[in-house]
Amino acid sequence: MLSPDFTIVEMNDAYLRAAMRQRDDIIGRNIFEAFASPPGESGEANVAKLRISLNRVLEHREPDHIPLLHYDILLPEGGFGERFWSVTNTPLLNEAGEVAFILQYPVDVTELHRLRQASFLHARGVSGMIEGDILKRAQAVQQANEELQEERQLLRSVFEQAPGFVAVLGGPDHVFELANKAYSQIIGDRDILGKSVREALPEIVSQGFIPILDQVYASGQPYVGHGIRASFKRKPSEPLVEGFFDIVFQPVFDADGSTVGIFVQGNDITEQKRAEDELRDYREHLEKLVQERTRALEQSEAQRRQAHRMEAIGQLTGGVAHDFNNLLAIVIGNLELAQKRIADPRVDHLLENALQAGERGAKLIRQLLAFARKQSLSLESTDLPQVIGGMRDLLSRTIGPNIAIETDLASELWPVVTDRTQLEVALLNLAINARDAMPAGGKLTIAARNVAGHDLPRDLAIGEYVRISVRDTGIGIPEEFHGKVFEPFFTTKDVGKGTGLGLSQIYGFVKQQGGSITLYSEAGRGTEIALYLPRTQAAPRSGTSQESLAELDGSGIHLLVVDDDAGVRAFVVESLRNFGFQVSHAESGDKGLSMLRLHDDIALIVADFAMPSLDGLGFIQAARARRPDIPVVLMTGYADAERLTDAHLKNVPLVLKPFSLETLIKTLRESLGHRLSLIAPEGPAS
Repeated sequence: MLSPDFTIVEMNDAYLRAAMRQRDDIIGRNIFEAFASPPGESGEANVAKLRISLNRVLEHREPDHIPLLHYDILLPEGGFGERFWSVTNTPLLNEAGEVAFILQYPVDVTELHRLRQASFLHARGVSGMIEGDILKRAQAVQQANEELQEERQLLRSVFEQAPGFVAVLGGPDHVFELANKAYSQIIGDRDILGKSVREALPEIVSQGFIPILDQVYASGQPYVGHGIRASFKRKPSEPLVEGFFDIVFQPVFDADGSTVGIFVQGNDITEQKRAEDELRDYREHLEKLVQERTRALEQSEAQRRQAHRMEAIGQLTGGVAHDFNNLLAIVIGNLELAQKRIADPRVDHLLENALQAGERGAKLIRQLLAFARKQSLSLESTDLPQVIGGMRDLLSRTIGPNIAIETDLASELWPVVTDRTQLEVALLNLAINARDAMPAGGKLTIAARNVAGHDLPRDLAIGEYVRISVRDTGIGIPEEFHGKVFEPFFTTKDVGKGTGLGLSQIYGFVKQQGGSITLYSEAGRGTEIALYLPRTQAAPRSGTSQESLAELDGSGIHLLVVDDDAGVRAFVVESLRNFGFQVSHAESGDKGLSMLRLHDDIALIVADFAMPSLDGLGFIQAARARRPDIPVVLMTGYADAERLTDAHLKNVPLVLKPFSLETLIKTLRESLGHRLSLIAPEGPAS
């Protein structure tokens, strides 16, 4: 009796006699150590046959026979004695079905084998012939078994090395008879041989495979599955591991065509499936990115075209506004002079009407300049809650009692850089538009919050801004008009109810100070227009000072007026002379410099900005090169904001054409300071 590692644990007396050994000499020793074979290939081959037989018993747990084994033994007197054996090795299983011992039953057939080989055996008659035939058959059986064993080993090797997982199930209960290494790796190297699928793999019972196996066994028809999902426990304490497999369940038939089992073959395609899923997800993500990028490019292209269109309109508008400002400056200025000289009430009434018309024209030009982003802005740090709160009464009176006004201002709003007056005008215009969109009443909401990062419109540089929105519950703006609402003279209002310049003025005002404006509207559900103004770190001013507009006495002060427009120049010169100033004038910057060289007593220059050859900027730079401290007042009907920020124009007051006499006189007084005497005459000098 041998243990599974081939250690001799017990033997009977007959074994000791046949082996010519004492019990104590061999018990507890490995059989191949206790019975060493003689050196040489022949001895090694005989030992290998016995070892193969014993391994077959361990593997298959079934008896194994060696009809004739040449295995020499060591004789007591020394040397090896030739021996031939007929051996049966039988497994003894424990309760778990495992091999506990191997019962080896060797029969010494040495003499019988020698008799068969002796030449006289053939002459002994029938008995000898029978014994010879028995030995021949024994050898034939042994040779066949050895060939079968080699074939079985080859098939076993092929089975184990199959590129996919392979298993053989027997009977209607689908008992595992064979499973290769690939199959064992998938299910976690479990002991499944001799067990049914239900018993060996309980986790797949609920996954729908048992009915498929039953159907294959009952019908004799194979089953082929592609990308089948299955989950196994690699270890009892671990969670289920999901995999994907291509599977074939092929029925196995016996000689009469009855199904006796199922051949399971397949491939683990989990990694391939995951790669395909990742590729699909990546492709879908890429398609989504392409779609988003395409939409973004289309939107960007539309915005670019719109920006170019608005820029072209702005350039045209600014140019036209410049010419009209010069004309209106002449008209309004001369009307004011005429009004002061003519005492007839009837004529004065006509002049007042003409002045009012001129002022309306000037306002229209200012709106066009605002859209063109060429107006002069007084930018300063502004407290938005103070501005919005201070407008509440004005807004209530403007939009009427049937519209509720709400404010939603975030706490700790940042101060912004803006022109407070222009911002108030913008909010008022938006409120009026909202009122007109809610003829039956509704709600107007003014909100403000701090924004930065990804919450900004595309046309804004990265930074910190405050978003001021005006939202109504009115009729809304149709989508086809969204791209046009900021264009000058475009309006959705009825004829006579709007000029179409309100939103365009706000657009230019916001853009000019580095901000942005957005529109969101749905027909029938209201409109929201949002202004984005840049944050400033400077603290807002607490208030504005109100200075007296008292007129002045310019006696003894020499001024120089430079303007290429003869009408504007004549109006300014005469107006200043009426206040006692000594006035020299020139129609170009070059002649103005000549005049400055001739008169060292010139105390202040009044110059136009847009002039041919040497413009206002060049003239001022040249004049200050000669007289660095001379005050300058700049007149313009076309204010180029970028150039007016030049270092040479710091502290240069700007008078926008058309301007009133009061505006001009106030600006001169501020520029000349203590050199003027404040008076309050009954009228200007004649």
